[in-house]
This record gives sequence, structure tokens and C-alpha cells, in this order.
Amino acid sequence: MNPFGSLSSMHSTWPVILVTYNLPPSLCMKRKYMMLTLLISGRKQPGNDIDVYLAPLIDDLKILWEKGVKVFDAHQNETFNLREMLFCAIQDFPAYGNLSGYTVKGKTACPICEDRMKGKWLKNSKKMVYFDHRPFLPCDHPYRKQKKAFNGKQEFKKRPRDLSGEEVFQKVKDIQITFGKKSRAGISKQGYKKCSDFWRLPYWKHLFVRHCLDIMHIEKNVCDSLIGTLLNVPGKTKDGENARYDLKDMGIRSELHVVEGKPKKYLPPAAYTLSRKEKKVLCESLAGVKVPEGFSSNFRNLISMENLKLVGLKSHDCHIMMQYLLPVAIRSILPKNVRYAIIRLCLFFNAMYAKVINPKDLDNWETEIAIIICQLQMYFPPSFFDIMVHLPIHLVREIRYCGPVHLRAQWSFERQMKTYKGYVKNAYRPEACIAEKNFYEDLVGSCSQYLENAKIIGLPISKHSGRMEGKGIIGHKKRDLSYEEWHKAHTYALFNEDEVTPYINKHIDHLKQFNRKTSRKSLLSQHHNSFRTWLKDKVMRELNDPLYVVSDRLKSLALGPNFRASFYSGYVYNDCTFYT
Repeated sequence: MNPFGSLSSMHSTWPVILVTYNLPPSLCMKRKYMMLTLLISGRKQPGNDIDVYLAPLIDDLKILWEKGVKVFDAHQNETFNLREMLFCAIQDFPAYGNLSGYTVKGKTACPICEDRMKGKWLKNSKKMVYFDHRPFLPCDHPYRKQKKAFNGKQEFKKRPRDLSGEEVFQKVKDIQITFGKKSRAGISKQGYKKCSDFWRLPYWKHLFVRHCLDIMHIEKNVCDSLIGTLLNVPGKTKDGENARYDLKDMGIRSELHVVEGKPKKYLPPAAYTLSRKEKKVLCESLAGVKVPEGFSSNFRNLISMENLKLVGLKSHDCHIMMQYLLPVAIRSILPKNVRYAIIRLCLFFNAMYAKVINPKDLDNWETEIAIIICQLQMYFPPSFFDIMVHLPIHLVREIRYCGPVHLRAQWSFERQMKTYKGYVKNAYRPEACIAEKNFYEDLVGSCSQYLENAKIIGLPISKHSGRMEGKGIIGHKKRDLSYEEWHKAHTYALFNEDEVTPYINKHIDHLKQFNRKTSRKSLLSQHHNSFRTWLKDKVMRELNDPLYVVSDRLKSLALGPNFRASFYSGYVYNDCTFYT
């Protein structure tokens, strides 16, 4: 993260956060239970040298697994030996390579397939792509025999086998590396380039999933590629002259090759190409969306109707786009087959975020995502299928071993890093500000457990809190009242008290004696304005007269030392609050 609240990469601070994973799902990813264990200072990112910073943490994790620590259980009133296991590591894809030691760029960029799924270099687009996903289909699927729709060849290879942790450990255990920016000689450009420090944990090689894929950034990158290609956004579209020349080099889709003309070159429209009218319909449908507060950004502010493109999309905006809006926005502007393929991709990401998953559906999902990507290959150019479009093929595998993705996604950590950015008050020492503020927050959080009715730091209060008890909060705004408004409230409370009713009639009779010719409307106005002070004088005279008996209730109403204090103390209404 950049601790200065900027999106630039001029400064990079790396927090290492531990989360207690065996808490209930409602508490697991809350800020209170996130422990900032390391804070790697910038300004440059550690890269592959991150193992040097992680070494003390790995030593502690190793001790907690092998020996454990004595912990007192206040509920059982006994001491037990606490042990701990690192379940998995959660990071974005570039950090995946730094932590695992695998090269996530080049011909074998997929850390799960490794060299069993090799990419293809596009000479004109100058990028590595993973164009053919038919090996992930069932053996008898008809797409395997089709040539023209794919790369001109039939495909009968089996799905690449996932290596076990022991097999990976045998590959990396003998790799020697000297840490430091200047010591890069002899490092492999493909495959594993170092033996990660995590392998020192005794159980690490027995885990099925050691580093989780970040579905948040995968979904964002896929959404950016789709939107950029559909709207033909310069710099973000995967289509263009170079992409059409790549089709010609591969010898496929001759109807889409560049037509060489004398005035200028002509690119024939593809199945995903939108006219200006269709682009306008897509943008207008997104700009007209109205969503509840806090659901997403206002898409009207993210759409440029002049240039017909989306600008400034954040990760959550792309998430909402893929989950809900894009299937509706394209329902009438694309050919049926292309539209159905994109909608099926959106529905797949929606299913991945489900909080309750039936294990029997996982096999069908694995087949479904393979079919979806193959259908996209029939219509979109090869340059569209970078490593981020390939990675969804492995998401179902991680759900099978690690459970639903909503407890392994980056959303909670992105919010936590936003909190850390707010701690920086001294730009010269950003990491020190974060560490000090985090220490004081933990200290106050521990003390608040011993205080009654204290607000717990890091556990947000739902905006629906209190509605089940009959206390409405939606549509109301709490504010303090002026003295004039408090006097009106005091008078209103007096008029609704049974013990004050006899005095109301007396006060009206009193006013009639001195204002016989006054209209009823004017009389009631005087009664409303002067009753509070008249009652106070009346009760004071009765208190000094032994013939009268004044109840404590009436005394507190009329002679309270401060109506504001008596109002809150419950003499008038219990727990009463004025709203406007």
C-alpha cells in the first residue's frame, strides 16, 4: 500500500497481517481480530527479499506449532497449551510470486499448472497469452474436435495434474539464492526461483493450497478487459490492428483479418464489436442505475457519455458490474452466443461468492468455467486471454480445499489498509505512525473489555441495530435543541401529564380574569407561553403552604433544577430523544 493516500507506486509499505481463522464467520475478518505482525517499510517493495523480513515471524509460527504456549481460559478457569497452524497465505498475484518463489510472468506464469500449461507469445501484440483451454474440458466434449472455432487443431490432451506439496518441495528444496538487489545471477527466469521461507514450517508441504488466488483482483482485471474490449477504449481494448495480425499469423478467422486498403486499413467488425449507437445504449443503461446507499459508487459519475467509456472503476465497482449490472446492460446489444457467454461468466463469479456451497456442485462448476472460457475463445481475440483470464479455471479447486472465498478475498484487507493510511500524520515517518497508532488502539481495545457499555474498536455497529427493539433510526437526524426549543418541549411534556391537568384549567381561568376581551386564539397563545413559569410559581407557593401536598413527581416537573437534566433522567419520558 501507499501510506500517503495516493494510488501511485512511488512509495510501497507492506503490512503482514494475521487473522484468527477459527472464529465465527461474522467475526473472522473484522478489524478487531486482525493482528498487524510485521510492517515492512518502504519506499521500495521488498520483492523476493521478503523472506528476510518474514524470518522472525516464521520462527514464532514454528514454535507455536511444535511447542505451543500456555494460555489461560477464563471461561473454563483453566490453563491449556495453545497450538497454531498457518492455514494459507492471501495476497494479490504479483505478491504470490514473491511469497511462493514462483515466477508469475512468462511462458509458464500459472503457479498451479506450471510447465504443464504453456503460453503462446503473440508477435504483434507483444504479450504472452493462454489461448487454448480445451484440455480442461471433459474428454468427450465436442469442443475438443472443433478446429475452425479455436486454433485450427483438435485437442485431446488431458487436464494438467495438480502437483502435491511434497512434489513441489522436492523441486525447491535445493535451490540456493543470495538475497539482495545486486545478487540476481543464476536465478531462473521460469518456474521456481527460490525456496520460500514458508517451507521451514513442518506442515507446509502437506497443505493442498498454500497460497490462495485473489478473486477480487482477478474479477477486476477480467471486468476491465471485457469493458475495454466492448467499448473499444484506447489503451484498454484487447482488439485492434495488432490483434488482427495475430489472427492472420495463427491462420484462423480469415474473415477478421485486416483489409489492406490504399487510403487506410480496414478492420472488419467482430461479434463483440459495438456500433456507436450500441455503446451509447450500454453507457446510458449503466448511468441510469440507482442503487441503495453504500451498495456501490454512483455509476453516473464513472461514465463519460462524450467519449463513451468508463473511467475510474475501483475493485468494488467492477465487482458490482460483474455480479449484477453487466448481464442486464448487454441483454439487447450483442449477438446471442456472445451475450450468453459473458452472462455465464458473470453468473460464475456470482456463484463463487456464495456463502453456502453444496460440495456436489463443484464438479459442475469446474466444467462450467472451462466451457465459458472456450466459448469466449470462439469470439474474442487471442490477446484477450492473458493470465488473469486463465486463473478463474483454478478457483473451484481452492473452494474444494479451503471453503468459500468470501473469507479469503482481499476486501477485508483493503479496508484495513485504508485504516492504516489514515494513521499517517507525519509524512516523514509513515510506518512509525502506523505502528504507534496500532499499538494504542490495541491497548484501548483491551481496556474497553473491562468497561460497561463501551464501544468496541474494530467491530462495526450495523445500521439496522435497534430496529428490532422498536427504535427507528432511518430517515431521522439527531441534533441538540436551543433553549427556546427546550422550553417548548418542556411545555409539551407538561401538557401531557395527568398530575398537571388541574393546573392547566386554573391557569386558563387566571388568564381570563385579566384578559376578559381577549379572543380564544390569543388566550391559548398566552397560556402556552406563560404556563411553564406560572406553574413553577404556583408550585413554589404551595410548597410553602402547609395546607397543600405536592407530589415529588409534580415537583420534579415544575421545579427541576434543569429541565434538560430531568428530561434525560427519565422524569418525563424514559429514554426519550427528539428527532427532526
